[in-house]
Amino acid sequence: LVQQVEKRGVFSFCMCPGGIIAPAATNADELVVNGWSPSKRNNPYANSGMVVQVEKEDVIKYFSKQKIQYQKDSSLLLMNFQAEVEQHCFLAGGGKFIAPAQRLADFTDNQTSSSLPHCSYIPGVSSTNLNEILPAFISNKLREAFKMFGKKLRGKNSWLTNEAIVVATESRTSSPVKIPRLNDTLAHPQLDNFYPCGEGAGYAGGIVSAAMDGERVATEILKKIKAFRLYIN
Repeated sequence: LVQQVEKRGVFSFCMCPGGIIAPAATNADELVVNGWSPSKRNNPYANSGMVVQVEKEDVIKYFSKQKIQYQKDSSLLLMNFQAEVEQHCFLAGGGKFIAPAQRLADFTDNQTSSSLPHCSYIPGVSSTNLNEILPAFISNKLREAFKMFGKKLRGKNSWLTNEAIVVATESRTSSPVKIPRLNDTLAHPQLDNFYPCGEGAGYAGGIVSAAMDGERVATEILKKIKAFRLYIN
């Protein structure tokens, strides 16, 4: 599912049939969730990440409005923003990695859910209005995109339903820091034979895009090997 909202992309990510939502934080006092599927795909739930495109100017505007200290030219600006959101979600859940959550239609209508359905997130969920937890420029785009998704997927069982639950937050679909590389060879500009690649280096946002980026890098490495062989022959 893909939708443009205010010149930013909103899209589904990593749909896991028979999936499980799991805690994935790497630091104390931060809340991160992720999804995965057991090999049998026989869990009674399914989950999918929902991603909002975030640009540097979005974060600068958000930090300024919230009066949060930041360095405009810092290469860690987006990582600091990521940590800010994760820490906010941790506090909203009440600690112990309990995740703030909301029924899908309630989230779209900006209403706190009076109850929550069962879900696969084992640490537990706490009913919270996520529109008050997530930065407004993210939650507003999610709400508008969800409405459009509901129109695209009309049918007997509507996609935009309160039987679904939104769990916050999956904030690590791609790296907030991009390792530099040359546009032509894809190698690092200062380190020979070092090729930043995929999600961790900031050049992909999922399994398929990471595989495609890996293919690009492998092709460039192969070109270099062939050129070297021609030279020594």
